[in-house]
Amino acid sequence: MTLFDHFLILLLFVVQPINGWVQFRRYLKKIAAGEPANRPKLYRETHLLEWGFLTVLLTGFFVLSRDLGTLGFVKAGGMGFWICAGLVAAGSFALIWSTKSSRQLSQSEREKQRASFGDLGHFIPQDDRDLASFYRISITAGIVEETVFRGFVLWYLSFFMPLWPAVFVSSLAFGLGHSYQGFGGMIRTGLVGVAFGALFIFSGSIWLPIVAHILLDVLQGRQVREIYRDVNATAAA
Repeated sequence: MTLFDHFLILLLFVVQPINGWVQFRRYLKKIAAGEPANRPKLYRETHLLEWGFLTVLLTGFFVLSRDLGTLGFVKAGGMGFWICAGLVAAGSFALIWSTKSSRQLSQSEREKQRASFGDLGHFIPQDDRDLASFYRISITAGIVEETVFRGFVLWYLSFFMPLWPAVFVSSLAFGLGHSYQGFGGMIRTGLVGVAFGALFIFSGSIWLPIVAHILLDVLQGRQVREIYRDVNATAAA
């Protein structure tokens, strides 16, 4: 445990949530002032920020001669892993089915869904160009956020508390990191973090949480795109 680790935790628990909230408020103010939403640009900026943080983290581990197994990069296998893999597959099929069902929504149902997004609607993918960029940020989020929050943060917290309390505290940080989504969004994201933490523990490696995170983001992005499809069809007409 070094000052390097404490500094990264400070960034994750305090600096990043505040900065994320401030930057998203500025983004919303620009939109309110008449500037068109540029979601691919926002995704690119998030992409660079996340990979930049992971680069610093891994560089520090290399300099300190730490084993990447500490972050959960170990060989996957065993009964626990395959049970968790089955649960991830089942959840993915449920999301795929839900996406197909979204195509059958009436216009009024789609409008109700879009209204429920609130300000977050300015961030989520609304057309195919957005979705292509969102797929890339989904892969980034799966790799970076799981390595950071389920790998590094859990490892750090294990020096101060038992494993399951560490899962809940790391999930709190994960939720705070999505502060731009509002209080409800932070709660939902925190609960997802608990689920990913459980996957990490029971599967025995970071690989399955990474895959699950990517699939969740990709499939949810696709579902949201379907909810906006009638808007884009009308605009094209």
